[in-house]
Amino acid sequence: MSIESNIEIPTEVPVMTLRDVVLFPKAMMPLKIFEPRYREMLENSLQGNRMFAIVAERENVGPDETCEEPPFEVGTVGLVRVSKKHEDGTSFVLLQGLERVKINAIVREEPYRLIQVKPWPTRIDDKAEGVRDELSTELQRNYDLGGGVTEQMLEFLNPLEDDVSFVDLTIFSICEDTFRKQAMLEVQSLAKRGRMIIEDLILENKRLSLLREALGNSDNEQSDRN
Repeated sequence: MSIESNIEIPTEVPVMTLRDVVLFPKAMMPLKIFEPRYREMLENSLQGNRMFAIVAERENVGPDETCEEPPFEVGTVGLVRVSKKHEDGTSFVLLQGLERVKINAIVREEPYRLIQVKPWPTRIDDKAEGVRDELSTELQRNYDLGGGVTEQMLEFLNPLEDDVSFVDLTIFSICEDTFRKQAMLEVQSLAKRGRMIIEDLILENKRLSLLREALGNSDNEQSDRN
């Protein structure tokens, strides 16, 4: 699932502001494009650089909020890998995340929202050492305990050579809480982002372990699906 290294993210990109949707770099996201504004956006994107952003919509806003569909500050620019238009004018799109971006400004709202963005890159330091190994351990433990991690997830994630992609795609695959996932997207430090999903997995694995004990199963027994 390589992404061309020479792709340059423009400073202004169209955007879909969606509730309960968070896209991560490298992740593949299927979308159904049906609203007239997004049909036009897609058409223009396909005729140009095939890029648009996905940004989650904030739900809890203050009384002075005037922006409709208020976006979070950080989202992800994606590249249209597949686009299939149906007879009714709707389209199926497979969007692959390219890069985190931070919104500087909303340039316009019509005929679809256009935003000004800047890169929001991941920072890697010495604290990130060991994060992947610990995350791998907790993923395997969750699978062994019969949690949400599947064999297919492990087969997809484990071969990834890039630690940033490993952490990001783990979060995208297993985190079901939109606001938690958005919070992780916004974190630039790989070490901190990794710790967040590790802590979530540790808590879930403790819950699963206690449940197994309550049901009379040994924590060391393999789950029924193994």
